[in-house]
Amino acid sequence: MDYFKRRPIKLQLLVIFIMFVAVVVSVMFVTYLQSQKMIYQKNQAYSIELLDKITQYIQSQIDTIDGLIINTSYNADVHQYLRTTELLDKIDAFKKVDTYITTVSQLENGIVDMTIIGENGNNVNLMYHRQKKKVVLETVEEMKNYDSPLKPYYAGFKKIVDSGTEKHYFVIGSKISNTFPRSTLGYLVVILDLDSLFPKFNTMLSSGFGSFYVLDRNGIVSSSNDARLIGQRLDLDTADARQEPYIVQTMELRDLQGKIVNVYSKRDLFRGLEKVRAVYGWIMAVCIPVLLALLWVISRNILEPMKSFMRFIQVQKVKNIYHGQERIQLVGYNEIMVMADKFNGMLDEIDQLTDEVVASKTRIMSLGLLKKQAELAFLKQQVNPHFLYNTLESLKAMAGETGAMDVREMIVALGKLLRYSIKGQDEVTLGKELDIAKAYLKLQQFRFAGRFDVHIAFPEALLNNRVIKMVLQPILENAITHGLESRMEKGNLWLSAQATPGGDIVLSVQDDGIGIPGEKLALIQAEIAAGEEFLSRMHEGDNAHLGIVNVHNRLRSAYGEPYGLKISSEPNAGTEVELLLPQRTEDSYVESAAHR
Repeated sequence: MDYFKRRPIKLQLLVIFIMFVAVVVSVMFVTYLQSQKMIYQKNQAYSIELLDKITQYIQSQIDTIDGLIINTSYNADVHQYLRTTELLDKIDAFKKVDTYITTVSQLENGIVDMTIIGENGNNVNLMYHRQKKKVVLETVEEMKNYDSPLKPYYAGFKKIVDSGTEKHYFVIGSKISNTFPRSTLGYLVVILDLDSLFPKFNTMLSSGFGSFYVLDRNGIVSSSNDARLIGQRLDLDTADARQEPYIVQTMELRDLQGKIVNVYSKRDLFRGLEKVRAVYGWIMAVCIPVLLALLWVISRNILEPMKSFMRFIQVQKVKNIYHGQERIQLVGYNEIMVMADKFNGMLDEIDQLTDEVVASKTRIMSLGLLKKQAELAFLKQQVNPHFLYNTLESLKAMAGETGAMDVREMIVALGKLLRYSIKGQDEVTLGKELDIAKAYLKLQQFRFAGRFDVHIAFPEALLNNRVIKMVLQPILENAITHGLESRMEKGNLWLSAQATPGGDIVLSVQDDGIGIPGEKLALIQAEIAAGEEFLSRMHEGDNAHLGIVNVHNRLRSAYGEPYGLKISSEPNAGTEVELLLPQRTEDSYVESAAHR
């Protein structure tokens, strides 16, 4: 099935068409065969029914003839005539037998002649007609070898020419036997008209099918609805001169020692199915072109748009760029047009993503430029770092010798802050960033002795996370310079960190200083939202809030949305700055660096 699904659509449609035609042809073929079988079975049952009716009719006629022949064979006058040898007795008995035979012949329709021939030479009605006499004598000879004296002998069909006309008769004979002692006295021969024994087929079989034949003991057709074969031997192997297939049904006539045969041609039997075959042929002749036309329409509405779609993709692949290209227009089934719309939508998204990538690269380049410019600006304001380190070390030693320990600690904190700001990696642990923040706060507390208290709350579990360095110092500087320095009373500065339910870190710098007026706060928030536009303002010398904006953009550039800085403040109620950044432990940082 998977192999078939991977084949070309055109091939699949062709296979489906062939399978459909094969199924239709198979259904027609099976239906035709079932119709043939049904017609054959019904005709066979009807044929057997007709054969049974014919058999019953003939048997009833045979029973009548049998009774007449048996009564005659056992008639006392007949026996007396065949036993007597005295002339006077013979004449008297002859008259009685002749009268009996004449009476019987007149009463029973269909009896043409009745003849009695005795073993003693006596005979009654041995006609002088040469052919009839020959038939009678031949029948007598046949009966001499017949071993069933209790049943008449049905000699069968005979042809007799009388006055130049050929006539057909059926001859029946019987032995006339003495009861005791057992002996043959003579023979009785009866010549019957065929109509007296066999039915008129043309009337009886008006609704029959095929040809019916009554065969005598010699296989001669004695009666039939086909008058041409009466008197001829029926050869079933050559029953049809045209060598057509035929069906034969037979039924035995035991008393007649013959059979009834029903022969019918298969072509005639299934003649009605020729119209069915013609209808099937017309159906196939009409349906196949229609199906081919539908196949062509379906193929055209599917394959042509698909080919156009593939050519369009190939062109785009060769150009190796989608941005700014024309969109594809496909005409076909609704699904094809929906696919084209979806593909055009994907191209629109690619254009949008391309613009965003270009903008991101531009922003990264701008931030890199900003970083370099900031470092250069910082360096321009510095003297040789080694000279500063050496000078601070000398001052630290002098402060230690003079016992000015506060001065010494201030120099140590300043040296740590200086080395941290101009050396090392861009990312550090949150613990190191906190150490530098503490050093900076120590310098500010030394400067503003007793002006504010510092409260630090950093969970130990968060100190191993990686952050970009120098994100806390600018915020602390703003809090002290713009919030606490102008406060008349002693103030407080809170520095805290906590993990969010979403897996991020929030760093908070909060003071209870003079706060920020609403207009100024709105201006700062607008500058934060402006993002990279602060570069132009920095070049123009408008860097009043450069530290806050710089931290926000550094976070956004390093971590993307939604990370960055959020500021909130109320006049005379203090200011709070929150920094949102992701949790990135030392191990995960090393792993991501290895992948890079």
